[in-house]
Amino acid sequence: MRAVRFDEFGDYDVLRVVDVPRPVARPGEVVVRMRAAAVNPFDNSVRRGAIPQVTPPSIPGNEGMGVVVAGDGRPIDTRVMLAGPFGFGRPGTWQEYVVASPTEAIPVPELLTDVEAAAVPVAYQAAQLALMRGCALAPGMSLLIPGVGGSVANAAIQLAHAQGAGRVITSAGNTDKAERAAGMGYTDVIDLSHESLSAGVRRLTDGLGVDVALDTIGGPITGEAVASVGRNGLVVVMGYAGGTAPTIDVMHLIWKPARIAGFNGMFQPPQAQADAWSVILRLLSDGQVKPLIDRTYPLEQAAEASRHLAEDRPFGKVVLTL
Repeated sequence: MRAVRFDEFGDYDVLRVVDVPRPVARPGEVVVRMRAAAVNPFDNSVRRGAIPQVTPPSIPGNEGMGVVVAGDGRPIDTRVMLAGPFGFGRPGTWQEYVVASPTEAIPVPELLTDVEAAAVPVAYQAAQLALMRGCALAPGMSLLIPGVGGSVANAAIQLAHAQGAGRVITSAGNTDKAERAAGMGYTDVIDLSHESLSAGVRRLTDGLGVDVALDTIGGPITGEAVASVGRNGLVVVMGYAGGTAPTIDVMHLIWKPARIAGFNGMFQPPQAQADAWSVILRLLSDGQVKPLIDRTYPLEQAAEASRHLAEDRPFGKVVLTL
């Protein structure tokens, strides 16, 4: 079967389509014929050698969607989304067939296309877990979630609105993205080409700031998020696509006072994962939330898809089709 693999760490060109043996399910597992697999910043980190637990040769991809073709635990022909340590603790989803446990193969709501379903697991699970356990989202809470075009941020914005958040402020890196977001119904979008994130939040909140900031970007955004929360505010840091070394004015931490907490959905207990999926599936089935897709590429163009994600800063998810 076909798979995308890198045999050494490096740039996009180390990603090659190769022939590998088709996996066989053990008792209690299913074999999934993949139809689509998303591309994430994590895949680029793995390929560059930034994740020490992964060594070449390795097949990237930590989420996707397909159809059950063999095994136990899910009926044959069930459309499923894959959510688990794919591309990290085991071969990833950028291949024609993947083996998974039934709990990692989540039935797809009927409203979703194959491509949309492939874009759900990482972004929506991370976002919902952060809302539930990172900041304990409560009705009426005000949030700052920068990066409306990013997949995790966009999922968090949708999920927060659907679960009773009072106000959700976001941002876009340029005017085109800000206008596109406004045209899709997003309000309170700060255009970072015109003002800083913290200045925009002060303007929109009459200087009060927000209760919580979910920072999926890192880098300079983290310091701006700290400056944007109000008294006793919380900044939840859950991404670093913008960099890993932020500059923070500690006066905000001392005199507001504000708090910073790191969050990683991978380390949440099984019951929390199950609770998150219960909410996500209900909202997807009701049409209250829906993945935002930027572009699709065939499997053979995984290198270009990875470059597009990392360098072009797309508005929405990048997905490989098989």
